Amino acid sequence: MKPRPELLHFIENDKMMQIVESFNKATDITIGINDNLGFPIFEHDYFNGFCKYIRSTEKGLRRCIESNATIGFHSANKGQIAISPCHTGALLMAMPIIVEDLFLGSITCCQLHLQTPNEKAIEKMLAATKDLGYNSEKLVKLFKDIKVITHEKCTAVSNLIQLVVNYITELIYRSKKQEGHLMEKIDDILEAKTKTELENSLRLAKLKNLQAQIQPHFLFNTLNTLSGLITLKQNEKALDVVYSISEIMRYNLDRAGELVTLKEELRNVENYLHIKKIRFGNRLDYKFNIEKGLMEIELPYLTLQPLVENACNHGIEPKPGNGYILITGKSIEDRIEIVVEDNGLGMPEELIESFPECVEEMNKRNCIGLINVHSRLQLCFGLGFGVKLARTRGKTQVKLILPSKKEVFYV
Repeated sequence: MKPRPELLHFIENDKMMQIVESFNKATDITIGINDNLGFPIFEHDYFNGFCKYIRSTEKGLRRCIESNATIGFHSANKGQIAISPCHTGALLMAMPIIVEDLFLGSITCCQLHLQTPNEKAIEKMLAATKDLGYNSEKLVKLFKDIKVITHEKCTAVSNLIQLVVNYITELIYRSKKQEGHLMEKIDDILEAKTKTELENSLRLAKLKNLQAQIQPHFLFNTLNTLSGLITLKQNEKALDVVYSISEIMRYNLDRAGELVTLKEELRNVENYLHIKKIRFGNRLDYKFNIEKGLMEIELPYLTLQPLVENACNHGIEPKPGNGYILITGKSIEDRIEIVVEDNGLGMPEELIESFPECVEEMNKRNCIGLINVHSRLQLCFGLGFGVKLARTRGKTQVKLILPSKKEVFYV
């Protein structure tokens, strides 16, 4: 039988933690990420109340794992969300993580009620946990304190879990593909034994590593927006957000290490800005003004979105009043300039003047996207290209300097 790969082999522990933390902050609901046998992939501190108390002993934790395994297999057989009581009677939801027909694990959402527990449900819970040695009064209190959610909210939560599963599946798929490409490249290097190929392969590996750092974490930044729209019953707007997220995830899938056209990058940015505009409303406006003939030029994927994201989050959002983003593109002699301009708060002059040497200060300000994009452009096209910053008349400009000829440095 074909061995089942472990999730941790494909996704780093910190990414797992980010997924759980972001989901908890967006929905106030805790999820667990488990392997195909129900065991948690990693430990976290977001379980509280009833679940935390049940999991406080080895025997109680083992029963939670058994419940996770049971509903995980059930969801895998269905190929979709599964909902059933856990061993205590509380609501448990699970969505399978399946890649290339392999059931790798599941995401479970626990500690929920669809209705306030009656005496019969409480008696059933006490009977199920009688041999665990817990304080019955405390158990009853914590069981009653479990959040009661509506069927509508339950559906909304299951949709969000599906988005998270899609994101995890994308990371696993991409990791598997990169791993396969890397092994093929190593074989080629050993066979050719040329210095040039080795240097280019190392450069490409560094490029892929930088691209992995700039993965679309916007997904979790939109969970609050989506959850809020559903709560306010603005279903059409919520559906628009889901469509835009789906388009962005499709764009990102299987793109690592590739060059894409400016037309594709702008389409991805437009989907991102559509989500932002739903949140900001009339406070945000944007426009593209690209010189004719530049739409087919190539650049690393996810080059523009981090710059637009910085403009929204650090420039426009904290500033009172309306904001705009203008993306322009033009040819200048032997190079091409793509400019992302906004009228937000802007960056301090000393940062603009010291860029790109000011890595530490950029990291403190959570502006690592600028450094990342600059590094990737130089890896692709050479040291004469990259990012330049400017601030004039209340407008911040981030300029991408690209070669006019279709040349890639790392190939």
